[in-house]
Amino acid sequence: MNTVKNLKRIFRILHKWQAYYWAASILLIFSMFIRMLQPKILQVTIDGVVLFFINKKLPYNISKDPVANWIYDILPNITLDNLTWVLICIGLIYLLVASLRSASQIASSALTASSTEKSIKYLRDYLFAHIQKLPVHFISETNTGELIQRCTGDVETIRRFILNQVVEVIRLSAVFLFAFIMMYMVNPSYALVAVALTPFILITSYLFFKKEGKVWAEHEDEADKLTSIVNENLNGIRVVKAFANEQFEIDRFDKQNRVKRKVGLKQAKLHTIFWPISDFFIHLQIAISIFFGGYLSLKGMITVGEFTSFFTYGIMVTWPMRQVGRIVSQMGMAVVAMDRLSKIIDAPEEDYAGDILEGIFKGETEFRKVSFKYPNAKTDSLKNVSFTIKAGQQTAIIGATGAGKSTIIALLLRFYEPDEGEIVLDGTPIQQLSKSFLRSKIGAVLQKPFLFSTTIHNNISYAAPKMEAHLVIEAAKASSIHEISHIFSDGYQTMVGEKGVTLSGGQKQRVTLARTLLEDPKILILDDATSAVDTETEFKIQHALSDALAGKTSIVIAHRATSIQHADYIIVLEEGQVIQNGTPGELKHEEGFYKTMLTLQTKVEVEL
Repeated sequence: MNTVKNLKRIFRILHKWQAYYWAASILLIFSMFIRMLQPKILQVTIDGVVLFFINKKLPYNISKDPVANWIYDILPNITLDNLTWVLICIGLIYLLVASLRSASQIASSALTASSTEKSIKYLRDYLFAHIQKLPVHFISETNTGELIQRCTGDVETIRRFILNQVVEVIRLSAVFLFAFIMMYMVNPSYALVAVALTPFILITSYLFFKKEGKVWAEHEDEADKLTSIVNENLNGIRVVKAFANEQFEIDRFDKQNRVKRKVGLKQAKLHTIFWPISDFFIHLQIAISIFFGGYLSLKGMITVGEFTSFFTYGIMVTWPMRQVGRIVSQMGMAVVAMDRLSKIIDAPEEDYAGDILEGIFKGETEFRKVSFKYPNAKTDSLKNVSFTIKAGQQTAIIGATGAGKSTIIALLLRFYEPDEGEIVLDGTPIQQLSKSFLRSKIGAVLQKPFLFSTTIHNNISYAAPKMEAHLVIEAAKASSIHEISHIFSDGYQTMVGEKGVTLSGGQKQRVTLARTLLEDPKILILDDATSAVDTETEFKIQHALSDALAGKTSIVIAHRATSIQHADYIIVLEEGQVIQNGTPGELKHEEGFYKTMLTLQTKVEVEL
């Protein structure tokens, strides 16, 4: 993990709003400078009023303190007759200083908060937009819970660091520097003694920072796993309940939660060691300053008022040193968070480029000796596959599970690229087509239907939100969802719940089919799109689809003979290879997968 690189990336997030941060910093520096006058006002009150009233004379070494002398200059002449007026003037000066300090701090905080929220919004927007542009294989190979945790928890960690610590570094640096200067101008020895233990505090803070980063990285990894368990459980809650496996899931969550707790306790233990050590050095530093200041005061080298102001400055100098630990702790967490986010940000986006961005699309599709193996897979999913689908033809692709049917669709949509061979559409290699153009012409009803947690109407019109209502209904009729729309509580405005949980499997398939038909693609892919409906409903859908499919190239993947009864051509796959192809009439007389499937399913239907 490169700490400097990740810190630079964090600050790069602020680039657009860096002017506001500079303004906030300047206001904060001004506020800290004004704050340095408050101990001097107290000093003047003690030396110039209290001790003057007791001793009837000003301290002998007033001239050594230029700031105190400046305050004396703006005050009325101090005499026994006007001490009350002098005290009132001192109070007014203090009130003015406090008001300026508060106003500048409020303005600085407002600028910081506003800029932080804007920069974090930018980060969230960028992350989400970037994820949309990542290739399918990245999303498939990355745990969803991990992505969620990084886009929420890690972003929030960075937000806290930017909001609380970035400007805080400037504030504490200004306090330390101004307080040290105030002491050094009067007594350099006292100023040096007041910061004598700074090196020890910085060394322990650095060691803490290194250890904190490692522990927090481990903590976040375990948090990813916990989030994944929750995400997986909620997505599969029906399966959990169907198998009465709630206790197993509770135990699984508890086990991971214990692991996360163990790492959390490790971090807590680290803090219980660091903070007492840090506090020991801090309080030792304060004690040394008090004893040394008391000694100087007794020797007459500084006044009582100066000793009082020195004590306050000593606290101001010491406090930033204690805050260093908090800053490096938050910095360590933020660096880890940025490192985790960088793994998403640095992932290369999908290349949508292509020489052809538009044109007439007929849909003739050809695979030429295509071979492909999924990342990390041991065997090829497709091996030297060649076939041609004519424009306007309905082609069925069948085969046992794992034969490579869905892989063909993934390659055609360019979710992946072939390892060997090429795919040609209308005589043009698909690598020359813009992915946006290609996918706009191909409509795919995938094997697992997915619905968004919105209305049925919005799900159907997902790709064309402004589509006229009658066209949405036409697509619904073609997919046979319109005929049962009356059973939904609010018709097409019925909310379907997360992932369409309120609909049956068949209803979800029909809604996704309507969504694809509304897009009016030139190539329609039905990947087992009617597997969840009964045979009668499937027949109705096929009858309704006949008009929608007229003139379109369609590819049907199915496991039922009834689903491909209207196919013009059939391709049979086995272990990633084409073993048969031909018309239904040809293949039903040829020994092989299609004849076996047709015979078995026909026999079952007759028996039923």
